[in-house]
Amino acid sequence: MMWEAMLREFRRHKLRTILTMLGVTIGIFLVTSISSFSEGITYYVNDQIAVTSGLVTVVEKGVMGFMIQQSEIDQDLVEDVESISGVEKVAPLLFATLDGVGSVTGTTIESEDIIRGINIEIKEGRDYEEGQKEIVLGYTYAERNDYVVGDTIKIEEVEFEVVGILEETGRDDFDNSVAMPLSDLQEIADKEGIISIMMVQPLTPADADLIEQAINDDFDDIQAASDKSIMNSVNEMTSQLNLMTFALGSIAALISGIVIMNVMIISVRERRREIGTMKAVGATNKQILLTILLEAVTISVGGAIVGVALSFGGASYLNMILLQPIALVTPRLVVQGILFAAFIGIVSGILPARHAARLSPIEALRYE
Repeated sequence: MMWEAMLREFRRHKLRTILTMLGVTIGIFLVTSISSFSEGITYYVNDQIAVTSGLVTVVEKGVMGFMIQQSEIDQDLVEDVESISGVEKVAPLLFATLDGVGSVTGTTIESEDIIRGINIEIKEGRDYEEGQKEIVLGYTYAERNDYVVGDTIKIEEVEFEVVGILEETGRDDFDNSVAMPLSDLQEIADKEGIISIMMVQPLTPADADLIEQAINDDFDDIQAASDKSIMNSVNEMTSQLNLMTFALGSIAALISGIVIMNVMIISVRERRREIGTMKAVGATNKQILLTILLEAVTISVGGAIVGVALSFGGASYLNMILLQPIALVTPRLVVQGILFAAFIGIVSGILPARHAARLSPIEALRYE
């Protein structure tokens, strides 16, 4: 009976129902989209720290963490950083986007153990050698493009031989990677003497903070951050985003709640005679209350589902513009958005529902 009454009311006032859902859709879309930045930043940083754990990251001063591919550092600074007390090794890296392969990473042979980590091995073939125009591919990249060891790839009009394929790691940054010697990448990318970042390996974990401070104090063109500093910055940023999300969510909840409550009050008034008939044939106050609440929650949750679905497209569009996977709509955000909408529906529908449940059948049947 409840479902029949609800569907009958929705069919009777299609435009009003759609417009009410639209208000919830916009609110949930905005809340989920902003929250996706917080989720994406946290996921991205945790993913990176899993690789750079214990290392100090050095980039061009003023470059944000998510735009490190735009960083440009004089390679001569590598020796200066290596001379800092507590530094065991420095790995220089260059990132470039090249015709034929897309994003490519270049580093020295001596730095591979820092960059890949001790648990990532070459599944087929061998590692590249300096000056030999050789490359190593990630497992997924090679499989997707049907490359095998011995194939030749033309990059920026220069032919490179595939000499190795990494084992599958389950990490997108390694499985889709293309790597070559630093000197070769600098040559074909026209960035002689330039690197993007340095990964500094301390002698002991306790040296990381001291190295970070020394680089930030003694160098004008570069900045350093340890894992702890990066996480502190991320926590501060996500706290601000969460505060913004809370404020926006509160406004969305207030506006959506008022709209739904107003619509449900009007609906109850229009259906007083119908409600009286339902009571006359045996419907209880509880059944009437649940029927009205069900309508309010269905409208709210329906709008939320559309809003969440749109947020996936919004996040993809933002990532495409920013060229970084910063926005991420996680299952937690989906559930959170729908539960938030259900809460709005319950709160905004309780007053009209109680009013409908308390109607006297005799007075309701007299209503014209």
